[in-house]
Amino acid sequence: MKKLNLTVKEAVNYLKENVDIHDRIEISYNKIFAEGEVLNMDFSEYFGKPGFKMLISLDESHLGATVEIDVYEVEEDIIEFVHYPKEGEEIDVTVI
Repeated sequence: MKKLNLTVKEAVNYLKENVDIHDRIEISYNKIFAEGEVLNMDFSEYFGKPGFKMLISLDESHLGATVEIDVYEVEEDIIEFVHYPKEGEEIDVTVI
């Protein structure tokens, strides 16, 4: 497993550029931990500003089957994530 220490902006850019639909991700932000398969990534513009939302199918969750994370909204709260691409090496990212 490859380990990276990234700034907030670098971590968001990593998510945008490297995570694909059907990859698996474990992400911790604020006091939330979400683990599951990425179902969709939305880069639409919202209220005149760029957006970045990830729809994740949660594993064995009591919260519900899926959760949508507005990455730009929580970017300052992202603590760490582990990216499990369909193909390739797992990446463990700590946000510094």
